[in-house]
Amino acid sequence: MSQTLPLDPALPLRGRIREVAGALLVPPAGPERPQPCGVFEGGVLVEESLCFGGDAGHPINCFPDPRPAETHMAGTYLFGGIRSGHFGHMLVEGTARLWALDGRADVAGVLFFARPFDKARQCGKMFQQMAAQLDLPPVTVLEAPVTVDRLLAAEQGLGSGNLLNGRPEARAFLRERLSKVAPEGSGRKFYITRSGQPARRGMIVGETALEALFADQGYEVIRPADFKLARQVALLRAASHVVGTEGSPFHLLAMAGQAGCKVAVIQRRRSPTFGQICDHLDWFLGGKTLRLDQSVGAHAPKKYRNANLVYLEPSRAAMWEALQAAGFVAGERWAEMTVEERKAALGRLETETEQRLRPMALDDLAPDDGDEEKDAA
Repeated sequence: MSQTLPLDPALPLRGRIREVAGALLVPPAGPERPQPCGVFEGGVLVEESLCFGGDAGHPINCFPDPRPAETHMAGTYLFGGIRSGHFGHMLVEGTARLWALDGRADVAGVLFFARPFDKARQCGKMFQQMAAQLDLPPVTVLEAPVTVDRLLAAEQGLGSGNLLNGRPEARAFLRERLSKVAPEGSGRKFYITRSGQPARRGMIVGETALEALFADQGYEVIRPADFKLARQVALLRAASHVVGTEGSPFHLLAMAGQAGCKVAVIQRRRSPTFGQICDHLDWFLGGKTLRLDQSVGAHAPKKYRNANLVYLEPSRAAMWEALQAAGFVAGERWAEMTVEERKAALGRLETETEQRLRPMALDDLAPDDGDEEKDAA
């Protein structure tokens, strides 16, 4: 196996499963990056246990020195990869190999490593709600080396960054499992907001006022993190229209949303992640995501390293025109923010971030690598 993954979203995964007898799984023992963890067969490295996060050419783990197993687990298990404590990465990287469970009744459980390495229990707790929705066999995050009778090492069929589009079997598995969740109503319109969470995680200028504009159009303003995952899935399955600022909730919408749901995503930072999330939605939902990337300005600290500290101000007038043409809104065209509204919105961001924000030309913004995990988006 090459230390790269294919990027063709139409390329089947069929047959891309290696069965490893007597596999030794060695979790990371320290915080190094790439993380030293992997699978061995008879002392030989199993390349299928390389994991990718955002980049198809650079694994996020490297092979460790084999350490003796502390316990043995009887039966057949699926190797789930490395799971992150970041919600969005957990959704797309933690589900990347689950496609191999389709049609199998002999798998006793799914085994993961955790990132950050010392938060195995936290990562495990976060994933349990998703595991319940997907009706998975028991999930274990390994904290010490183990051996198993047989391990299924499946090719990674989904990921973050350039891997967000997924592969056919991975997309189909997730959507088929979540399609069994009963929707909480039908024909509902949602605006997904990022207000109410720390400003350092990224948002747009004037989001609170934008919420009111969408509420006037009949949209329910929601912050998905306020709900248990089961309710998030039920709500998203009831949606006919979803608009929101770019972020992790759109991964769950891609997996759970009904075919035909109309989606519009507002750009909140100059990052490749915006386009990747829109493409991701297109491949999973089979539609065409409306990309709202019209900005009238940006504000950021004088010196910044985190792309989440760049706050874009979307053009309300241009946004309304695009939304109206696509059937999301009606009525009078929205006006841009006034000087007073902008000053108040920036003041709130400055208070929360404890940094002075200054206007920046969009062309002067520093390049961003789209590493959401690093930015804690």
